[in-house]
Amino acid sequence: MSVVPEKQTISAGFEKRKVAIDFYKHLATLSVACIAYIASFYSGGSESIENQQLLAHAVIYFSICTVSTTVLCLFLITVIENIVRAHGTYKIALFRIMSVASFFSFLIGVWKLAWFVVMNS
Repeated sequence: MSVVPEKQTISAGFEKRKVAIDFYKHLATLSVACIAYIASFYSGGSESIENQQLLAHAVIYFSICTVSTTVLCLFLITVIENIVRAHGTYKIALFRIMSVASFFSFLIGVWKLAWFVVMNS
């Protein structure tokens, strides 16, 4: 059994958090881009009620994703050095809940947007 130096372990954990920050940052960017894409559909004005509801639901889910990923990035940035001490606390539980919420809200938003495109093709 090999012993890993403490500095190397901290560095590996730091790199994992940097990757997580990049993942959430990209997820937020994609959500904002999808909201802008949806805004181009709203300019038509003569859409059916069902299409407007699909677009409104997609915007809501992408907005939830954007807000939650922004909070997650801020959380990771502020506790990036003390994340080991936060393990097992309510902060980590809240982090996990928001992480799942951001990921699934993005997937549901994409599904609603894809459903809109299929209905109008």
